[in-house]
Amino acid sequence: MTILKIFATLSVLVFSAMAVFEAPPPDPSATAMGDIPPAIGPGPTSLFYNGGITAGGGYRRSFGHADFDQLSAWAGWQNDKVGRLSAVFGSCAAGDLSSETSVSLGFTRSIFSDIHTELNLALRGDYFSLSYGNSLGGVDLGSSGSFGLSLAGEAIVYKRTKIALIAENLTATNLGVEGDIELPRAVSAAIGYSPYNSTEMAFHLRRETGAEFVYGLGVAFSPHEIVIFRLGAATNPDRVTAGFGLKYRFARFDYALKSHPALPLTHSASIGIDLER
Repeated sequence: MTILKIFATLSVLVFSAMAVFEAPPPDPSATAMGDIPPAIGPGPTSLFYNGGITAGGGYRRSFGHADFDQLSAWAGWQNDKVGRLSAVFGSCAAGDLSSETSVSLGFTRSIFSDIHTELNLALRGDYFSLSYGNSLGGVDLGSSGSFGLSLAGEAIVYKRTKIALIAENLTATNLGVEGDIELPRAVSAAIGYSPYNSTEMAFHLRRETGAEFVYGLGVAFSPHEIVIFRLGAATNPDRVTAGFGLKYRFARFDYALKSHPALPLTHSASIGIDLER
């Protein structure tokens, strides 16, 4: 019993040491390309994903440990006259000790477009819920919820160069009765370039409040219309990423893995549908 108590206590400390809602909902497409922030990445959870009707779900096992499993689900609908409506759900639980849930609703609209340039803006509302479950003695440790707001923009030049920027949690929302549980506040930017129709390269950076800059590089290559290979690297901590995607008609499958300087590999996978406009 003493060993179990020690293990449970250490698990709580390890999980608490991780920043709350630090890892976004799983999106293997973004993970494999240097861990680009999914909201401005190439995957279906991006605010600027170019599709008609999309839906799917993802799974991530961080560091090969079931206590850090994460789930995601998403849906999106796009119309040239209205814009793009999207929803992303994320969930992470450390056994019965604590759980995090996030729900994001986004609206994206093109505000300028001609034969050379396109400019899109996106607004996203987020709801965060954190629960610590019960203590070893059966006492409810409580839960908390809060809302946040994010703003993003994307410019496309000659259909080959993309520049995206997102400011997350502009409202500086925190959790807890006294607001002592900090939610991530960060600015991220990404520059993408497609020298050929089958190749895409991207560079991104992210700066979270109170943390160092994170830099990342990614490349994707599609030798055939049904398959795409992805590779990348990022800093803080230094990591290498890789993965692939399969798409046949309206169905898609994506897989990614991510290294860590000291911990085991992180694996991600997702399935979904893309119905063209």
